[in-house]
Amino acid sequence: MGILITLISIMFLLLCVLLVILILLQSDKGAGMGILGGSSQSAFGSSTADVITKATGVMIGLFMIGSLGLATMESNRMDMLKKELLKTEGKSKGLIKGEDKKPAQKK
Repeated sequence: MGILITLISIMFLLLCVLLVILILLQSDKGAGMGILGGSSQSAFGSSTADVITKATGVMIGLFMIGSLGLATMESNRMDMLKKELLKTEGKSKGLIKGEDKKPAQKK
């Protein structure tokens, strides 16, 4: 489970970097310059603004699903670790299930 979370975390990090790049590539809607130059000119053609906008929407959706998925997986992993810790803690104390040890009474 730990390897799966690590791999998904790495993919999530790459998704975040790509999302930042896509957001920076978008041209400014106003009269500002944007990151690639003038607002009236597009670096990749006229229809790429629509493609970049759609790709950004898809990446945001993947970001949201990925963050919820990672949070759920990490929560489940922590619950499993707590259960394992409680099992080993009970065994180390020498407690046997169903058997109560009472102290000897003095006469």
